[in-house]
Amino acid sequence: MTSSDDLAARLRNSAVSQAERKLAAAFAENFPASALGTVEALAGRAGVSGPTVLRYLAKLGFVRFAEFQAAVKQEVDRQLGSPLVQMDHPAEQAGGAGDHLYRRVLLMQAESFRRMAERVVPAEFDAIADLLADPKLTIRPLGGRYSRNLAQRLALQLGQVRANVALLEQPLGFAYDALVDLGPRDVIVLFDYRRYQEDLLRFAEGARAAGARIVLLTDFWRSPVAALAEAVLTAPDQSASPFGSRVVPTAQVEALVAAVVDRDRDGAKDRLARLEALRRRGDPA
Repeated sequence: MTSSDDLAARLRNSAVSQAERKLAAAFAENFPASALGTVEALAGRAGVSGPTVLRYLAKLGFVRFAEFQAAVKQEVDRQLGSPLVQMDHPAEQAGGAGDHLYRRVLLMQAESFRRMAERVVPAEFDAIADLLADPKLTIRPLGGRYSRNLAQRLALQLGQVRANVALLEQPLGFAYDALVDLGPRDVIVLFDYRRYQEDLLRFAEGARAAGARIVLLTDFWRSPVAALAEAVLTAPDQSASPFGSRVVPTAQVEALVAAVVDRDRDGAKDRLARLEALRRRGDPA
């Protein structure tokens, strides 16, 4: 296998039986993201059984489903994971060939939002929002090299509408110290996008061992931290620049904050009023 496109072609062209053709069609829908769910989810979309999925992949040389997913992730990351490689593989942009770059970028992000709206799983979003709104829990956002700004944004906004929000700063060398104080009343909100960071995974493993709960915001290819998280929000990262886009994740952060406010609007309003009063005392002008 030389690329994810080759794998997509193999999935499509190796289908013989009716069940295999249904499965190939399910894979083809938004590949490679369609290949990165669970066996049960894929089987459900295709209208086939779980064993049919595994038999078809075995036919292609994959002994286990995890092996197949690892191959997809490896190829996609190798092609698109670094900014340097992104320079040679620019994302397909919306709009006409004669359109200005600025307009094409805006149209591309509009398309990302459209695709995301079609993929919304309300239960997954609500599971995260419920945790973030629980006053008995301490919320600890943590981001990576290219996502710390998202963690900072969540901590800043969430901290204004509820108590007990503590940002875990980067670099992670010091953040490991935070593990000693973590327990079942802590929720780690982790942001991890390609290229996934090994130190974030190690921290998540330590947090999980300490009893903390983990929720993850990541891209369609899903960070390895997904295996440790009880809820995951994914987003497209298509971008015209060499760096993955964080436009949709920023909207996800805003939506989560809005959901927290919606769950306790009076409490949020009271906290904002008290914060404004304190700011006026500190800066009368």
